[in-house]
Amino acid sequence: MRFRSHHERLDPETVPGLAQLSAETVKHLLDAGRVVHIPEGWTPIRAHEPSDEAYLLLEGRVEVVDGEDTLADVRHGEFVGEMGLVDRSLRNARVTVVQPALALAWPRDDFQRLRGDFPDFDRLVRETTAERRRQNGNRA
Repeated sequence: MRFRSHHERLDPETVPGLAQLSAETVKHLLDAGRVVHIPEGWTPIRAHEPSDEAYLLLEGRVEVVDGEDTLADVRHGEFVGEMGLVDRSLRNARVTVVQPALALAWPRDDFQRLRGDFPDFDRLVRETTAERRRQNGNRA
């Protein structure tokens, strides 16, 4: 992964996952995370591995795949990797980059601390995971 500064090509108002949060929360999210570039074809998350990091996609597109089934097409402003951190479980799917991605990444401990410190961020994470659980239940 190629690292970039927090401010390179990052306007929180244009990222749906950040635009709905307070300016104070966004500042802390940016300070705690790191902006990473993940090339097309890379698999930053593999099923059955420990959940060690969550990402917010700033650019690009990734697919979430379980076996041969595509579970989700994650795009600009959406989380990926948060489910395992929220559930405190192993990863349940593989994530592969299908368009070069720029993402804000948080290690597990920082992600959990941010959830505890910023209720608007925690609410966004909980809403995202609830919707993903609902979508996964509809596929079953």
